[in-house]
Amino acid sequence: MTGFNEKNGILHADDVPLPQIAKAAGTPCYVYAASVIRQQYERLAGAMARAMPPGKQPLLCYACKANSNIAVLSLLRSLGCGLEIVSEGELVRGLKAGFDAGKIVSTGVGKQKREIAACLKAGIHQFNVESIPELEMIAAVASEIGKNANVVFRLNPDVVGGGHHKISTGRKSDKFGMSVEVVQKAFAAAKTMKNVKALGLSMHIGSQVFTVESFREAFEKIPALVEGLRKAGHTVSRLDIGGGFPIVYRDEKLLDLDAYAQWVRDIIMPLDLEIIMEPGRYLVGGAGVLLTEVLYVKETQDRAFLIVDAAMNDLMRPALYDAWHGIEPAQNRSAPATKQYDVVGPICESSDIFAAQRPLPAMKQGDLAVIRTAGAYGFSMASNYNSRPLLAEVMVNGNTFDIIRKRQSYEDILRGEEIPGWLKK
Repeated sequence: MTGFNEKNGILHADDVPLPQIAKAAGTPCYVYAASVIRQQYERLAGAMARAMPPGKQPLLCYACKANSNIAVLSLLRSLGCGLEIVSEGELVRGLKAGFDAGKIVSTGVGKQKREIAACLKAGIHQFNVESIPELEMIAAVASEIGKNANVVFRLNPDVVGGGHHKISTGRKSDKFGMSVEVVQKAFAAAKTMKNVKALGLSMHIGSQVFTVESFREAFEKIPALVEGLRKAGHTVSRLDIGGGFPIVYRDEKLLDLDAYAQWVRDIIMPLDLEIIMEPGRYLVGGAGVLLTEVLYVKETQDRAFLIVDAAMNDLMRPALYDAWHGIEPAQNRSAPATKQYDVVGPICESSDIFAAQRPLPAMKQGDLAVIRTAGAYGFSMASNYNSRPLLAEVMVNGNTFDIIRKRQSYEDILRGEEIPGWLKK
């Protein structure tokens, strides 16, 4: 894989040594390799191209909640991606990055009135509708502003999928989607709505779905539903089959993309539908690392703590999901892993820990460490907890790099806050 490789004992992003980036951007910072994003897109698009004819290729809409920096979005747009959004802010980002609104899909269970209006005015491809009350709100807003809304209805297939129970979305106990019976009612309701065009279905069973058979189980629920809806006189011309493709954080088994693509060909393509897919983490997760500096090495009777300048507010996944990320030194990489460290941040929370008892070479104050596979749900979930500035983001392209987000200043953090007049007396 291109991206992050050792050269002369130093970890590089493509052809740029990470210590050079740390000197220019400071730490902690996120570093993204454009080459990995390109490679991942080409792998997925290639699997679909091998399985299906040119006129039946799916529209790949990047799920930008994974990483919404406008430079990342612009790179994916240049590769041919559409965009999947879950907020008005992501719509603004997508348009700023140059996406054609006609390639943007809006999902999410809690679309607000202003978000719906903004999407309608922009002319997005479709809304993926999660409930009948949401459909009614979209119809009302569309009527109010004189726009037509293209909608598809999200089916909850009651299929278990996802690498952690908090990222599974296709079970009947989850907040997402509708049962077959409610989908049928939604199509009937849409027929009575002047400014709504019901055009199909959507489905997404979760994230980090390692078992390819989970997709087949979900896909096999679609043909009978489509046939029944068409017999009832409804238009079913689109199907959004979501995403959920896994990446390797530790020792996970990757999805067989060719098998997946063949099931799309064999089960979905005969339905004669426009197919939409929503890859997110798969495209960007392995493209990013969190670069951090060792502040202190603290030795106790029981433990050795590697205290770094990155914290749980910069990368929430370990605290939120007990997620595992590879950690390694940026330099001195040939040294044997002779120490067991708890790698922790400076925040006053016991959950501010990236790894427990992780074997690493002996490290010292000022050394650089790399937290791997941090390109998805890293910066996009970052916060100002403890009034810590949001960190910088860097994109590497071959032998050059650019700071694509400046580190936040304390003035940036305080901007918008006011002391009430009665407290100034």
